[in-house]
Amino acid sequence: MTRWDERYDHERYFYGRAPNYFVAEQLPLLPKGRGVYLAEGEGRNAVFAAGLGHHVVAVDASAVGRRKALALAADRGVGIHYHVGDVLENPWHEQAWDHAVLCYVHVAPEHRAELHRRAAQCLRPGGTLILVSFSRAQFGRPSGGPPREDWLHDLAELRGEFPGIEFEHAVEREVDLQEGVGHVGPAMVIEMLGTKA
Repeated sequence: MTRWDERYDHERYFYGRAPNYFVAEQLPLLPKGRGVYLAEGEGRNAVFAAGLGHHVVAVDASAVGRRKALALAADRGVGIHYHVGDVLENPWHEQAWDHAVLCYVHVAPEHRAELHRRAAQCLRPGGTLILVSFSRAQFGRPSGGPPREDWLHDLAELRGEFPGIEFEHAVEREVDLQEGVGHVGPAMVIEMLGTKA
Protein backbone atom coordinates (compact mmCIF):
# COMPACT_ATOMS: atom_id res chain seq x y z
CA MET A 1 0.00 0.00 0.00
CA THR A 2 1.40 3.39 -1.02
CA ARG A 3 1.48 6.41 1.29
CA TRP A 4 -1.40 7.86 -0.72
CA ASP A 5 -3.39 4.65 -0.28
CA GLU A 6 -2.79 4.95 3.46
CA ARG A 7 -3.82 8.61 3.44
CA TYR A 8 -7.06 7.86 1.59
CA ASP A 9 -7.93 4.60 3.37
CA HIS A 10 -10.61 6.12 5.61
CA GLU A 11 -14.34 6.64 5.29
CA ARG A 12 -13.79 10.40 5.08
CA TYR A 13 -12.47 12.08 1.95
CA PHE A 14 -9.09 13.56 2.92
CA TYR A 15 -9.48 16.67 0.75
CA GLY A 16 -13.27 16.64 0.86
CA ARG A 17 -15.91 15.70 -1.68
CA ALA A 18 -16.32 19.18 -3.19
CA PRO A 19 -14.09 20.37 -6.04
CA ASN A 20 -11.19 22.73 -5.49
CA TYR A 21 -12.40 26.34 -5.47
CA PHE A 22 -10.41 27.38 -8.58
CA VAL A 23 -11.40 24.29 -10.56
CA ALA A 24 -15.03 24.91 -9.57
CA GLU A 25 -14.80 28.48 -10.88
CA GLN A 26 -13.22 27.60 -14.22
CA LEU A 27 -14.74 24.31 -15.38
CA PRO A 28 -18.31 25.59 -15.87
CA LEU A 29 -16.93 28.18 -18.31
CA LEU A 30 -15.53 25.53 -20.66
CA PRO A 31 -17.40 23.84 -23.51
CA LYS A 32 -18.10 20.18 -22.84
CA GLY A 33 -15.14 18.06 -23.88
CA ARG A 34 -12.52 15.49 -22.94
CA GLY A 35 -10.48 16.29 -19.86
CA VAL A 36 -7.54 14.64 -18.14
CA TYR A 37 -7.17 15.04 -14.38
CA LEU A 38 -3.67 14.37 -13.08
CA ALA A 39 -2.92 13.05 -9.59
CA GLU A 40 -6.67 13.15 -9.04
CA GLY A 41 -6.72 11.26 -5.73
CA GLU A 42 -10.25 10.65 -4.42
CA GLY A 43 -11.88 12.16 -7.47
CA ARG A 44 -13.51 15.38 -6.26
CA ASN A 45 -12.60 17.45 -9.34
CA ALA A 46 -13.17 14.69 -11.89
CA VAL A 47 -16.61 13.87 -10.50
CA PHE A 48 -17.56 17.53 -10.52
CA ALA A 49 -16.47 17.78 -14.17
CA ALA A 50 -18.48 14.70 -15.13
CA GLY A 51 -21.50 16.32 -13.55
CA LEU A 52 -21.03 19.23 -15.94
CA GLY A 53 -21.10 16.86 -18.91
CA HIS A 54 -17.37 16.46 -19.57
CA HIS A 55 -15.82 13.15 -20.58
CA VAL A 56 -13.38 12.61 -17.74
CA VAL A 57 -10.21 10.55 -17.39
CA ALA A 58 -8.39 10.62 -14.04
CA VAL A 59 -4.86 9.36 -13.46
CA ASP A 60 -3.43 8.65 -10.01
CA ALA A 61 -1.13 6.12 -8.35
CA SER A 62 -3.62 5.27 -5.60
CA ALA A 63 -5.93 2.27 -5.99
CA VAL A 64 -7.74 3.39 -2.85
CA GLY A 65 -8.21 6.81 -4.42
CA ARG A 66 -9.73 5.14 -7.48
CA ARG A 67 -12.16 3.12 -5.38
CA LYS A 68 -13.33 6.22 -3.54
CA ALA A 69 -13.53 8.30 -6.72
CA LEU A 70 -15.74 5.69 -8.39
CA ALA A 71 -17.91 5.54 -5.27
CA LEU A 72 -18.25 9.32 -5.29
CA ALA A 73 -19.15 9.25 -9.00
CA ALA A 74 -21.79 6.59 -8.40
CA ASP A 75 -23.20 8.62 -5.51
CA ARG A 76 -23.49 11.64 -7.84
CA GLY A 77 -24.92 9.57 -10.69
CA VAL A 78 -22.06 10.18 -13.14
CA GLY A 79 -19.37 8.11 -14.80
CA ILE A 80 -15.62 8.69 -14.93
CA HIS A 81 -12.65 6.72 -16.22
CA TYR A 82 -9.84 6.29 -13.69
CA HIS A 83 -6.43 4.84 -14.48
CA VAL A 84 -4.20 3.73 -11.61
CA GLY A 85 -0.63 4.62 -12.45
CA ASP A 86 2.15 7.11 -11.87
CA VAL A 87 1.45 10.35 -13.75
CA LEU A 88 5.10 10.33 -14.79
CA GLU A 89 4.79 6.90 -16.43
CA ASN A 90 1.17 6.53 -17.57
CA PRO A 91 0.76 7.38 -21.30
CA TRP A 92 -2.09 9.87 -20.77
CA HIS A 93 -0.12 12.47 -22.74
CA GLU A 94 -0.25 10.37 -25.89
CA GLN A 95 -3.91 11.33 -26.37
CA ALA A 96 -5.36 14.72 -27.26
CA TRP A 97 -7.46 16.54 -24.68
CA ASP A 98 -9.73 19.56 -24.58
CA HIS A 99 -8.59 20.45 -21.09
CA ALA A 100 -6.10 19.33 -18.47
CA VAL A 101 -6.44 19.90 -14.73
CA LEU A 102 -3.46 19.90 -12.39
CA CYS A 103 -4.73 20.45 -8.86
CA TYR A 104 -1.87 20.38 -6.32
CA VAL A 105 0.28 18.16 -8.53
CA HIS A 106 3.66 18.41 -6.82
CA VAL A 107 6.33 16.04 -8.10
CA ALA A 108 10.07 15.85 -7.53
CA PRO A 109 11.82 18.92 -9.00
CA GLU A 110 13.75 16.86 -11.54
CA HIS A 111 10.46 15.63 -13.07
CA ARG A 112 8.35 18.78 -12.84
CA ALA A 113 9.25 20.51 -16.12
CA GLU A 114 8.77 17.32 -18.17
CA LEU A 115 5.37 16.66 -16.60
CA HIS A 116 4.29 20.22 -17.37
CA ARG A 117 5.62 19.99 -20.93
CA ARG A 118 3.51 16.88 -21.48
CA ALA A 119 0.43 18.58 -20.03
CA ALA A 120 0.84 21.42 -22.53
CA GLN A 121 1.68 19.10 -25.42
CA CYS A 122 -1.40 16.90 -24.96
CA LEU A 123 -3.89 19.75 -25.36
CA ARG A 124 -5.65 20.32 -28.66
CA PRO A 125 -5.29 23.80 -30.19
CA GLY A 126 -7.67 25.97 -28.19
CA GLY A 127 -7.52 23.54 -25.27
CA THR A 128 -7.45 24.80 -21.69
CA LEU A 129 -4.95 24.27 -18.90
CA ILE A 130 -6.18 24.72 -15.33
CA LEU A 131 -3.54 24.63 -12.60
CA VAL A 132 -3.67 25.38 -8.90
CA SER A 133 -0.72 24.57 -6.66
CA PHE A 134 1.16 25.67 -3.57
CA SER A 135 3.80 28.34 -4.01
CA ARG A 136 7.15 28.37 -2.25
CA ALA A 137 5.74 30.95 0.16
CA GLN A 138 3.57 28.11 1.51
CA PHE A 139 6.61 26.35 2.97
CA GLY A 140 6.23 25.81 6.71
CA ARG A 141 2.52 26.60 6.82
CA PRO A 142 0.25 23.91 8.32
CA SER A 143 -2.53 24.34 5.75
CA GLY A 144 -1.22 21.81 3.21
CA GLY A 145 1.41 21.05 0.62
CA PRO A 146 4.66 19.13 0.46
CA PRO A 147 6.99 19.51 3.46
CA ARG A 148 9.92 20.17 1.09
CA GLU A 149 10.43 23.65 -0.30
CA ASP A 150 11.95 22.38 -3.56
CA TRP A 151 8.70 20.54 -4.35
CA LEU A 152 6.71 23.78 -4.11
CA HIS A 153 6.22 26.06 -7.11
CA ASP A 154 7.51 29.40 -8.33
CA LEU A 155 5.18 31.36 -10.61
CA ALA A 156 7.94 32.64 -12.93
CA GLU A 157 9.31 29.11 -13.38
CA LEU A 158 5.86 27.66 -14.08
CA ARG A 159 5.19 30.23 -16.80
CA GLY A 160 8.12 28.82 -18.78
CA GLU A 161 7.26 25.14 -18.34
CA PHE A 162 4.12 24.94 -20.51
CA PRO A 163 5.24 25.52 -24.13
CA GLY A 164 2.51 26.82 -26.41
CA ILE A 165 0.21 27.87 -23.57
CA GLU A 166 -0.90 31.49 -23.43
CA PHE A 167 -1.91 32.39 -19.87
CA GLU A 168 -4.80 34.76 -19.32
CA HIS A 169 -4.62 34.29 -15.55
CA ALA A 170 -1.43 33.53 -13.62
CA VAL A 171 -1.23 34.80 -10.04
CA GLU A 172 0.19 33.94 -6.64
CA ARG A 173 -2.07 34.84 -3.75
CA GLU A 174 -3.25 33.88 -0.30
CA VAL A 175 -6.53 32.00 0.02
CA ASP A 176 -8.38 30.41 2.92
CA LEU A 177 -8.65 26.70 2.15
CA GLN A 178 -11.42 24.50 3.55
CA GLU A 179 -10.80 21.21 1.75
CA GLY A 180 -11.50 18.24 3.97
CA VAL A 181 -8.90 17.73 6.69
CA GLY A 182 -5.97 17.95 4.26
CA HIS A 183 -6.05 21.62 3.27
CA VAL A 184 -7.33 23.88 6.03
CA GLY A 185 -6.52 27.52 6.69
CA PRO A 186 -4.67 30.40 5.01
CA ALA A 187 -2.43 29.17 2.19
CA MET A 188 -0.22 30.65 -0.51
CA VAL A 189 -1.28 29.27 -3.88
CA ILE A 190 -0.61 29.74 -7.56
CA GLU A 191 -3.56 29.87 -9.95
CA MET A 192 -3.02 29.52 -13.70
CA LEU A 193 -5.48 29.43 -16.56
CA GLY A 194 -4.17 29.14 -20.09
CA THR A 195 -5.10 28.27 -23.66
CA LYS A 196 -3.14 26.21 -26.18
CA ALA A 197 -2.20 28.34 -29.14
